[in-house]
Amino acid sequence: MINDFNYNTFVYKPFIMKYLFVIFVSLVVLACHSNKTASSNIQDKTIASTNCPEDGICTFKVLQNKVLTIKKDGFGELYPELSDGKKTVIKFEYKRNEIPNTADSSYSEIIYAEIESNINEIILKDETLSEAKVLFGRLCFCRGATGYYLVKEGSLKISTNNKGAKTYKLNFKVNEIPQIITMFQETL
Repeated sequence: MINDFNYNTFVYKPFIMKYLFVIFVSLVVLACHSNKTASSNIQDKTIASTNCPEDGICTFKVLQNKVLTIKKDGFGELYPELSDGKKTVIKFEYKRNEIPNTADSSYSEIIYAEIESNINEIILKDETLSEAKVLFGRLCFCRGATGYYLVKEGSLKISTNNKGAKTYKLNFKVNEIPQIITMFQETL
């Protein structure tokens, strides 16, 4: 029985297993990298807005290569759906600070608009706001006064300065429900 014992197998087997494990882990780590595409230079832009009520926070986003689809649910209520596409969607969001120890105190307003990706200048007013699918959402526990509504009254102006920065300005009113945000102006 003692002659059947192979000292070389006993000593080298754990060493070989550890060596193979280190090689495997190294290959896995080296193989992991982010996908790089030609469009990776185009990035979405998000900023904290300064045009915000004191009782909350506001953000402004420019979402490249997206399209805004306005759909209806089973009750006929509007809602937005963003998907990949060849346009640009702008999104302004106001989130009111929640009231401590109060259930259902969350409140937010969201404004969406879809524009052509290569646009440098545009002015839309009232009826022509539909060209940009301007949509206002009031999301809260507000019985009968919540949901998404098409913006039919106001003006959207986008301009580009000589340094390439774009200014997005929207003044609007939604008659169907109360609103806190009636305008925003952001430059990126």
